[in-house]
Amino acid sequence: MRTLAFIAPRKTAALLALIALAWGTQLVACHHQGAAPVQAAELKPIQLPQPEITAGIPLMQALAQRKTTRAFLDKPLPLQTLSNLLWAAFGVNRPREVKPGLGRTAPSAMNRREIELDVVLASGVYVYEAEANRLRPVAGGDLRGKISPEAAAHAAVTIVYVAAAKDGFAQVDTGFIGQNVYLFAASEGLNAWFYSLHGQDVATALKLPEGQQALYAQSVGYPPQ
Repeated sequence: MRTLAFIAPRKTAALLALIALAWGTQLVACHHQGAAPVQAAELKPIQLPQPEITAGIPLMQALAQRKTTRAFLDKPLPLQTLSNLLWAAFGVNRPREVKPGLGRTAPSAMNRREIELDVVLASGVYVYEAEANRLRPVAGGDLRGKISPEAAAHAAVTIVYVAAAKDGFAQVDTGFIGQNVYLFAASEGLNAWFYSLHGQDVATALKLPEGQQALYAQSVGYPPQ
């Protein structure tokens, strides 16, 4: 990411304004490698609160209430609810006993854990970093309407499931995670919808690097009033 290291103090106000305008509208594409692209340098990593693992309804009730609903109220989730949702999806739930590392809430073939959760919010797109329990920004601006069907364009959050194009296990792993999201939504009285994507259009919008593809998306949000 480039920075403005020096601005001469005697430059005119007009020149400064032009520089600021150009810098504010620039997006730096470095999606998965360290510094993340932000718009107007406003997006910062979001440290999520610790998930509330004792919250929710009993599993059998959540299964009874699990359903797909393609309608959402354009209202953001509280940060605690967002943290709980992402932890339920694919968060860290234990140190592993047989092999080193941390276990997840969803299984992964051969423990590859190569499914990435790109979290699309009204403020921008973030990658969920499970071990740090935080969101790393990768693109600024509200992209919900650009990557989702019209019915999901106002969902509080859309999770895009990203994996290597040649990962043969990714489809199954995504299914595990998607069901976790469905059960969490049922437990919290939220609507959820799992759907396929037009990969190349979404990959461009999310600035995915070559070799990565967006497999599916899942939108979650409040029921419309």
